[in-house]
Amino acid sequence: MLLSSLSILMGAILVPSDYLWVYSTHIILMCLYLIWSKRSIVLHLTLLSFIFVILSEFLPTEPLPLKTGYLVWVDFEKQQLVYKKDQLPSKFSLSKSVVSIVYVNETGQRQTKDNFDLTAFRELSNDDVRIHSLYPGEVTSILLPDKNGPWWLRQLYIKKQTAQLTIRFTDETLHEIEETHFSLRNQLFNKLDLVFGEFNSWRFSKALLLGQDDLWSERDTWIIRTLGLAHLFVVSGLHTGFMFAIGCLLSRAVWQVLPSRIMLSGLTRWQCDAVVIMPLLIMYAYITNWGEPVVRASIMLSVYLCARMFAIKASPYGIITFALWLVLLVNPRAVLSPSLWLSFSMVYLLIGYCQTSTKLSRLFMVQIMLSTASMVLILGWQEAISSVSILVNIALIPLAAFLWFPIALLSCVESLLIGTAYSYQLLDVLLYYIMMIVEWTAFQLPLLFFEQFTSSFPRWIMLLLIGFWVYQSPLKRGVVSAMGIWCVLFLSVLIDGAIADVMLTNRDNKLIVSDQNEIVLNESWAGADVTRLMFGSYLNVEQQGGYVLSPSDITDLTPQRLLDHDIKWVMLKGEVPEQITTMLEAMNVDWLVIKADESLAFHFQKNHVLLRHSSCIYSFFLLKSDTCKRVEKLESVLNYLQT
Repeated sequence: MLLSSLSILMGAILVPSDYLWVYSTHIILMCLYLIWSKRSIVLHLTLLSFIFVILSEFLPTEPLPLKTGYLVWVDFEKQQLVYKKDQLPSKFSLSKSVVSIVYVNETGQRQTKDNFDLTAFRELSNDDVRIHSLYPGEVTSILLPDKNGPWWLRQLYIKKQTAQLTIRFTDETLHEIEETHFSLRNQLFNKLDLVFGEFNSWRFSKALLLGQDDLWSERDTWIIRTLGLAHLFVVSGLHTGFMFAIGCLLSRAVWQVLPSRIMLSGLTRWQCDAVVIMPLLIMYAYITNWGEPVVRASIMLSVYLCARMFAIKASPYGIITFALWLVLLVNPRAVLSPSLWLSFSMVYLLIGYCQTSTKLSRLFMVQIMLSTASMVLILGWQEAISSVSILVNIALIPLAAFLWFPIALLSCVESLLIGTAYSYQLLDVLLYYIMMIVEWTAFQLPLLFFEQFTSSFPRWIMLLLIGFWVYQSPLKRGVVSAMGIWCVLFLSVLIDGAIADVMLTNRDNKLIVSDQNEIVLNESWAGADVTRLMFGSYLNVEQQGGYVLSPSDITDLTPQRLLDHDIKWVMLKGEVPEQITTMLEAMNVDWLVIKADESLAFHFQKNHVLLRHSSCIYSFFLLKSDTCKRVEKLESVLNYLQT
């Protein structure tokens, strides 16, 4: 029923502006057909969708009245960005705009806050700044939304932000900002941190409940992503499902204690569920800062409850499609968001896979299917994933659903009401052993390095198998698809056993270059002759010069020798005096440190060079350490030289 309305919304957003006249013709023909076929409901929904698209997309907009270097004042409590009118040109017209702001807090973390209203003041006194809690800052950069640009500019377009402003605050201002509680939500987070901060597991529980991973270290991030558990610690529809289940239990308890006269008055069980569960979903969406997945899941579940409450006979597919139409009606630009289609696709998939049977064996198979599919989808944006990711998901998701999430939620209520944490103390003991097992699993069991696939053929096979798995419903054929996907996935373990084409190793505090296990260069062989330390000829690039091992005596690496041999990269075997690094920076020479017992492997794959530093295996894609950043830069340089 709603497919035509959904197509109207998608077309209005995705069609190029040069073809709007074709699109408007399509609208007219669609409406004429609906009138002729007397499908009045779909006709009205289509017209309503089209009106919302017009209001959302084609209203005239004014340019942003700010430039880099402008002084602004930020009101975090009222979400306003204040600027002086006298900064603008005299002929500039003022318009109301909504912007996103970015700043770096005291701990060096990047903070992003959306939906700040631009407000102009003719005059702004010190009293106004103090009374309204305005924090002065300087606009250092401005990003404008672009539907066809990079993903961060598309996100601004989807969120309807006029621009994203990077603001630089002084250290004193940042300290004041950190000490200020801007909203009830922030006050809640701070109080929970105060009560549970002493527990080592709170950093994971906070992410599980609230989607806040600000307490994580780089090591924690790697563990969670490598085990494929990121979806569990980023608030999503899964967590809304947890809240829905808890709401159902509360509703059942309320139903049991309701007086008989209320039930005899005509109150149904579905009405009780709607009254109890829907406010609970709204409250959870507020606490998690109205995250898009939570809002979408709340709308889906609320539509489902309303349909049951009013005894509307509709299929689950119809209910979910109506929820999708509502989401797109509120924000038509969300049609460009991959997470929107991923969320609803997963819901459609679950309905199609579970509506014929809800036996534990089928639910278990659904979990295996989703975990396997996520491993394939990760391929391409994450370097490695644990070989036991599926088993870890199968164990931790039920644990989180039936134990971790409800007890942690109960502990939060306990801390807010009476200020104690007795229930969480018991949970922390269990989580200590769970996290110990999880860490051991992540670091000790084999990893699947997807970049070992030199072509896209294995991935296409896995995607086709997933499509076949989803298309068919019988369980036995699903096992065949799963076995095929696992065979291709674990093939990377065998491929990973191949020897690196060139290996640079630090053995006994000496840098050694080996080619297929044959030592071809040793820093101790050269003495003071830097030319004998050049190893660019082994890197399979056209420009073979410029790559050198550091001599045993680092003082032999003089500025004159760097210039004479056009050195671009120096491999160091440890930390060197500051004057050496200063000299290298001044001469625009890069360097990379290979410490004792560390190695740097070079893998040549057709026209591509892959580097793997032994200390970056667990954090390469995070790129937070200086060594890993330099490895990435060297890899990009070598690949650029091959093109």
